[in-house]
Amino acid sequence: MKRADWNRLADSFESDVCDITREERTGKVERYVNATKIPRTDAVLVDLGCGIGSFVSKFGSRFSRVVAIDHASKIVARARASCVCTTPVKWVVMDVARAGDAFPASADLTVCMNVITATDHERREALWRSVARVTKPGAYALIVLPSIESDAMVRKFAFRAGRAHEFLSTPDGLVTRDGVPQKHFSRAEIADTLAANGFALCRMGQAVYLWSVEGLRKPSGAGSASPWDWMCLSRRV
Repeated sequence: MKRADWNRLADSFESDVCDITREERTGKVERYVNATKIPRTDAVLVDLGCGIGSFVSKFGSRFSRVVAIDHASKIVARARASCVCTTPVKWVVMDVARAGDAFPASADLTVCMNVITATDHERREALWRSVARVTKPGAYALIVLPSIESDAMVRKFAFRAGRAHEFLSTPDGLVTRDGVPQKHFSRAEIADTLAANGFALCRMGQAVYLWSVEGLRKPSGAGSASPWDWMCLSRRV
């Protein structure tokens, strides 16, 4: 999606965008944040693709400084106006791919949730490099990425419901929803990509969300299964 498309979503962000900090159902975001060894003083959070500031509102007060970056000016304006955080926040309108040059080796925790989803491989590589450059050596990155394994499960139930035409996917992980294609990742692909960008994987798990986010009612036969994104906590080496 282009910047103008994201700006148009500023007023309807909560209903039209899957915000993992808000949507995740099992408390995994907080457990992963708690698993980091953040300095007790002068700790810096950098949120790449901050959206309306959900993560900053929930966790920003644990840090001494916060930098929150998004490329959509209207979304940043909403975040600045509504975010509740006792820590000073620097709100920045910027392409996330440029953040590595603007804020090199600055973050004790870098957060990047469902941002590295571009269909273009070179664009994704630029975003991965930016995450790596922003993160201090020895510091952490919390990255959320759409799951191709989850998409396969969703498409199975969509097929049974006669809605397969609405849930399209290509062999290289490009998934289309509502006419918008996004890159989805396998667990193995994420581990390899993190290593290639200088990260050691600490833990990876499923960040589950409601079936309604996929535009489906919970299917009969789904049991306890829910759609999920991959949540990855890694350390810069």
